[in-house]
Amino acid sequence: MVLVKLYATLRGFTGEKEISMKADTVEDVFSSLVSSYGEDFQKKLESATVLVNGQNIAHLKGRKTRLQDGDTVSLFPPLGGG
Repeated sequence: MVLVKLYATLRGFTGEKEISMKADTVEDVFSSLVSSYGEDFQKKLESATVLVNGQNIAHLKGRKTRLQDGDTVSLFPPLGGG
């Protein structure tokens, strides 16, 4: 199982702080979340920063990054302010 941690507006959208799921890749995590929370959630994921065990997937294999049991996927929406 993979632990998915949701932050800020993503947490508010789902009502969940953490979700455990079976997933082989980051893309599997995204697909499962969109299946559970709808197409509007997909738009939020497109701009999210995604970390796997603290490493940005931009420095790994992006959405094709492989996951193993016990991995943590953290999803952060873009920050705003000013």
